[in-house]
Amino acid sequence: MAHIYLDEGVDVAFFRKIVKMIKASGLSVYTVDRHFFLQKQWEKKVDLIIIPGGRDLPYHENLKGEACRRLRAFVFAGGVYLGICAGGYFGSSSVTFEEGGKLEVLGKRELAFFPGTAIGPAYGKNIFRYDSQAGARLARVQWQEKVFPVYYNGGCYFECHPEVEVLASYEDIKDNPSAIIECSVGQGKAFLSGVHIEENKELWDAVLNRILTNMR
Repeated sequence: MAHIYLDEGVDVAFFRKIVKMIKASGLSVYTVDRHFFLQKQWEKKVDLIIIPGGRDLPYHENLKGEACRRLRAFVFAGGVYLGICAGGYFGSSSVTFEEGGKLEVLGKRELAFFPGTAIGPAYGKNIFRYDSQAGARLARVQWQEKVFPVYYNGGCYFECHPEVEVLASYEDIKDNPSAIIECSVGQGKAFLSGVHIEENKELWDAVLNRILTNMR
């Protein structure tokens, strides 16, 4: 079963697209909010938690503390986390976004599934806007031998780290930084993406197939 977060900060359009893709894959899907992670024994009902794109700061503010502690413990015990765009930032140890600019966000994050820093926007500063598509583009990410065009808007790349597996890289950015990574977390896994994998069915299927092999 897939449980998708919908609360302050989540972009509803991305949320709806993920729901559509999950249902098309034949999985059951449920919506959760910040209060869900404080319920008794929610961990026993869940296989996969998805944090969609939107804004990372509200995620941090609303889930820090007990909710993050339990979500992290859920993955350590064998659960799976998928963080897309803002959910990718949120699943990292620290965030560096628009450093030095008006939209700057710098700080530690509690989930820390990726033990390094999520750095963005991947395609450069002073382009992204929360209220427009100014920073949006078709990114080109390479998964194995194939390059996929996929929607991107303000997402990160993940700094090099020896403890994670790079699933896909930005083919059109210098030095080809990591776009999608797989992190081993105790007995579980965290999949983090700087691009909107839900906007390319073939890429979505490739990631989902990796996830399904790890779902308990």
